[in-house]
Amino acid sequence: MARRVIFLCVLFALAAVAPASAQVPRPADVLRIESAMGELGKQKNGAEGQVNARERAATAALAACRTKGSGWKRIRGVRDRAQRNAYARGAKALWKNLSTVAVEGAWVDVYGPFFERFLHRFDTPVPDPILEAGVEAQRQRLAYNRAAYSFGNCRTFNTALKKVREFKVGGEHGVSGDYYAGKIYNDFVRYVSTRQRAAARSHWGSRYDNALDAASAQLKLLGGNEGLANYFRFAFRG
Repeated sequence: MARRVIFLCVLFALAAVAPASAQVPRPADVLRIESAMGELGKQKNGAEGQVNARERAATAALAACRTKGSGWKRIRGVRDRAQRNAYARGAKALWKNLSTVAVEGAWVDVYGPFFERFLHRFDTPVPDPILEAGVEAQRQRLAYNRAAYSFGNCRTFNTALKKVREFKVGGEHGVSGDYYAGKIYNDFVRYVSTRQRAAARSHWGSRYDNALDAASAQLKLLGGNEGLANYFRFAFRG
């Protein structure tokens, strides 16, 4: 629903570009970005069906490891009930979180070529340093999207569950085994957020958010279409 609202906003903005351009001459830098934004908006709007189909395919593929597979086989092989149950709860949480990643990954896959085309249009940098910084921020956003939403699949799930093992408890071992099993449980629960934080450390940060905000404001200051200027901050999202 949110994606559709954004698409409609872009289309309304595109409809307003022509009459506005007849009234207020805009710098070439602004025209370049608005042209690229217009093309991107139309491509994303036209690909909504592809995104929905990719979401369904990703969800269906992930369903294969919801209750079975090599990871679950390892869990069921743990004889200690408390540890086995902890692993099962952690695996269910991991699977649920990966299903969210899989859905997000659908639009990343479909829109990826559109984002690349947008960026290729700026292989020759924009002379305005504020607008150029905004374009570079979008380049970083694409890298972040791919790192943060590319692993929602059964291979990730089963690989993560290779940590499962049975620890001895009682006697000289005390309760240390349950402690170590609990740590692995926490690894499963936090797996997605940990990996996405790592993606943010590598590819994103507040400086890029600030660059997008500054570029949006600069587009407006230079007489650009307000709708497209506002959308610029969110163009490389789903």
